[in-house]
Amino acid sequence: MKYDKVKRNGREYFRYRHWDGVMRKYDKTIYALKYKDLKEKVEAYENQISLGVADNNTLFSDFCYDWLMNVHLVDKKPTTASRYVSIHKNYIKPARVGKIKLKDLKPADLQKWYNILYEEKSIEKDPNKAFNIVHNLHKVVSPCIRYAFKSGCIVRNIAELVIIPKSRKKADNTPKHSKVHPLTFDEQKSFIAACAGNYYEALFNTALDTGARQGELFALTWGDINFEQNFIDINKTYSYVQNPQTGIFEGQTTDPKTETSARTIPIPMRTREILLKHKTAQKKALLPTGLIQDNETLVFCTPVGTHLDSSNVLKRLKVVYEKAGIKDKVFHDLRHTYATRLFELGEAPKTVQVLLGHSDVNVTLGTYTHVLEVIKKKTASKIDDLYKKMPEENTSEIPDLNSIGQLSDNLVIFPKASHF
Repeated sequence: MKYDKVKRNGREYFRYRHWDGVMRKYDKTIYALKYKDLKEKVEAYENQISLGVADNNTLFSDFCYDWLMNVHLVDKKPTTASRYVSIHKNYIKPARVGKIKLKDLKPADLQKWYNILYEEKSIEKDPNKAFNIVHNLHKVVSPCIRYAFKSGCIVRNIAELVIIPKSRKKADNTPKHSKVHPLTFDEQKSFIAACAGNYYEALFNTALDTGARQGELFALTWGDINFEQNFIDINKTYSYVQNPQTGIFEGQTTDPKTETSARTIPIPMRTREILLKHKTAQKKALLPTGLIQDNETLVFCTPVGTHLDSSNVLKRLKVVYEKAGIKDKVFHDLRHTYATRLFELGEAPKTVQVLLGHSDVNVTLGTYTHVLEVIKKKTASKIDDLYKKMPEENTSEIPDLNSIGQLSDNLVIFPKASHF
């Protein structure tokens, strides 16, 4: 090991300068008051080099952003990319952890960061929402650090040592707040009546009768609707998201949310008539603008044939809800209403999963647990009704096996599933 001695601030130090043969320059200078200490530092540095660990001053925030832009988000959908970039902007970049050098980051830094953030958000919101924030943050931080470890930028995957604060359950026995708020059947009838004459009447009724997501309906073109066989082909979705590169919000039509989101949905005759009427009215409305309706024309669009804006649609929807006397509902609740009616009508969970485009039947079961619980309770009353129909003097006799078979065919036992 070659070294020399230099004086700094009146003291003599042993100095080692590492020569990078590839870059053909000295890339590291190491100082120590004693030769023994210098030797240990040099050996440690050379061990890092042998592991491929970069010795630089890159901050964790900068490394994370570069990883997102150049690696992680390359094959992600615009909505996912926008969400991840937003997490980096709001939580990683301004945090103390973001200003620590990547190579100096320790498990304790991440753990303390998560704990403090969880406590702060618990005070501002509630423990469950605080858990979701930290959990979503970790979904960015963990793969980033894992990539840094596998690519040789750090010597250990410290993210695997961190414990995410658990969601705190309510102290009382009140049921967990559901994210699903479907319309009751009476509300549904009032809603349909309130839609009459509204500019978005066809959109709202189609959402109610097909369970299609808002983005799927916004991307729908007339070529996607088969009026002869009465079905809608869901093959794309439209979203208005922030471009991670430019920061500008843009409207983008992409493939459906998941592979199973690409599906065909049968349309009731009622919906078919509404869509045909809407198609005729739209054709007339577009003529003054010079637009000719064809298979590529958006089914639901602005007066000039462009994509709808979700905020404007929501404003119109709230007017309809208010007119129908319905409170605290959003567009997505029309999808939940569709699924709820299917379950109430005795449709099998697997069928509902396919119609909704969920990736797995457990997602469907987990989402509509509250609906399934109500239906399960009703099965007990069906058994009671069976015995009520029997003559009192024959209650000890064995019921007709055919009737029992018919009853069991109509009964569906739903496994308990956790919320997704």
